[in-house]
Amino acid sequence: MTRLDTARKAPLPPVTGFAGAQSKKPKLFDTSIIGNPRAAMDFITNILESSTEYSIIAKDLTGNILLWNEGARRLYGYEPEEVVGKFDSSILHTPEDVSAGLPAKIMADALQHGKFEGTVSRRRRNGEEFTARLVITPRRDAAGKAIGFLLISKDISDEIRMAQYARSLIEASLDPLVTISGDGKITDVNEATTKVTGVPRNELIGTDFSNYFTEPEKAQEGYRQVFAKGMVTDYPLTIRHAEGVLTDVLYNASVYRDERGAVIGVFAAARDVTAQKQASEYARSLIEASLDPLVTISADGKITDVNEATAKVTGVPREELIGTDFSNYFTEPEKAQEGYRQVFAQGMVTDYPLTIRHADGRLTDVLYNASVYRDERGNVLGIFAAARDVTGRKKAEEKFRSLLEAAPDSIVIVNKDGRIVLVNAQTQKLFGYEREELLDQPVEILVPQRFRGAHPGHRTGFFAKPAARAMGAGLELFGQRKDGSEFQVEISLSPLETEEGILVSSAIRDVTAQKLASQYARSLIEASLDPLVTISGDGKITDVNEATAKVTGVSRDKLIGTDFSNYFTEPERSQEGYRQVFAKGMVTDYPLTIRHVGGRLTDVLYNASVYRDARGNVLGVFAAARDVTAQKQAEAQLADQRARELERLAELERFQKLTMGRELRMIELKKEIEDLKKKVA
Repeated sequence: MTRLDTARKAPLPPVTGFAGAQSKKPKLFDTSIIGNPRAAMDFITNILESSTEYSIIAKDLTGNILLWNEGARRLYGYEPEEVVGKFDSSILHTPEDVSAGLPAKIMADALQHGKFEGTVSRRRRNGEEFTARLVITPRRDAAGKAIGFLLISKDISDEIRMAQYARSLIEASLDPLVTISGDGKITDVNEATTKVTGVPRNELIGTDFSNYFTEPEKAQEGYRQVFAKGMVTDYPLTIRHAEGVLTDVLYNASVYRDERGAVIGVFAAARDVTAQKQASEYARSLIEASLDPLVTISADGKITDVNEATAKVTGVPREELIGTDFSNYFTEPEKAQEGYRQVFAQGMVTDYPLTIRHADGRLTDVLYNASVYRDERGNVLGIFAAARDVTGRKKAEEKFRSLLEAAPDSIVIVNKDGRIVLVNAQTQKLFGYEREELLDQPVEILVPQRFRGAHPGHRTGFFAKPAARAMGAGLELFGQRKDGSEFQVEISLSPLETEEGILVSSAIRDVTAQKLASQYARSLIEASLDPLVTISGDGKITDVNEATAKVTGVSRDKLIGTDFSNYFTEPERSQEGYRQVFAKGMVTDYPLTIRHVGGRLTDVLYNASVYRDARGNVLGVFAAARDVTAQKQAEAQLADQRARELERLAELERFQKLTMGRELRMIELKKEIEDLKKKVA
């Protein structure tokens, strides 16, 4: 595949032709070549052929190779006599590109647009494939007619690998990482930043860094301090997630520079305070250990750069150190000179002992580790040397050892060959080995790659290509004790890139009890006669028990991932219910009616509450439904019976009133009769 580069190079001058292989080439610039086209072309050809940094190839319009310079010979491995005058696409292109017609396409593109610039796959004489940056310009005659092509290319495989490696390191970080421009705009982030802010990467880039904090002014002040001072450490801020969740963090930030030392922007890493507290001592020891004196030295023994720690240990300001002899600052200058000479001769030295003399006479015993550094062509430019104070190192080692021994989990450090180089006491306790029995043993002695039984949880190659993994990371593995017994474990990995290769720091935790507890909890859930369900923040079902499958008539695997509200007579009311749980933390006796796929209705009352992770972040809702259909039916029957009884009572009252009315009338008649009798008498 070919893609056009976004970075354009300066245009090359048009070339009209090339001299033959036997033409005489002027060794120095001679004004006599002015006005002499043949001499001028010989001169240009000589320059092109002698270039070693870039591959320069000339072709005619049919694709025949006319010029093959020294850079092309080094890059592709062909001698000029093997390729000049020949047309063979396989000399430069991969078989896939040849079959796809790519050579003709890019030549046509160069003719059409006056230039082709992009990255392409290339093939060396030995069959090795690599990525090259390629510029093709048409060669034209005096009349402007195209007569061929000039191809200039360079191997950029290392650049791509380094970019991919740097990106993988950034993305492997569990901490939010961000780069900020001089005006406070975000220029890049990693996935951890998108998670903690709740904003996609493409929406973060280009916005103000300060937008995502509870105190924007404080965030602005933070990156201004970095530009002013060069760095800040443990700068406290609170990130606001798009959904309102707050995360307290400490920022460590520093400026980053171009090759000339000019500040380009700020690189900042945020650490969650909880995680920091859990490993504060260990993190602090690493930070303090990184404050070693560092220095770069030229081939003639002059200091070309230093860090602040070097200025402190020597008592000399950085600007005064640079350009002076490296050996000036030691009690034994000749030994210091011999040290950097060994580095140039052997490529590196380790633990080279010297004593630094401070400007006030104070002495510091150090061990130097140093190696040469090179340019992109492999030429040695100088030496990079790091001095370690022996006393400080011993203290750091003791602190590191104490941290390892205090860790609640088994800690195992593995080298690039997969062999154990360090373990702690918990490893001895968990696996039943003595330290000496484990050192230099393959890590498979503790975590077998292939189980000789029937456990499906083992994963071949778990340590072969390690990447950062949190504890568990969705993997089910088994550890093996010295006595041969196996048990379930969770493993967190932290790969470390060193000159010797990859070292892996792993924490191993016995989760047998946790798994049993999980199975026990699952059995309790399944034993419940009430429908139980867990719901995500967006209202999707994440788990159910068998009672839920029965009351809905939908199997468990079909329920999971669907909307919780789909299974009720009033979907909006069910949505409002789980929203209330997220808002208030819980609801009780929330009435809903479940609709079975067969049409049967079940009246229920839901009790629900949120559940959280270890850091208190809400993960979802756990809801339990109680069937109240029978209760509602009984209540309806009772109400009906009461209504009938009230009606009967009303009838009795009417009858009583009628009867009493008649009796009163009889009494009145009797009284009237008595009154008449008295009048007659």
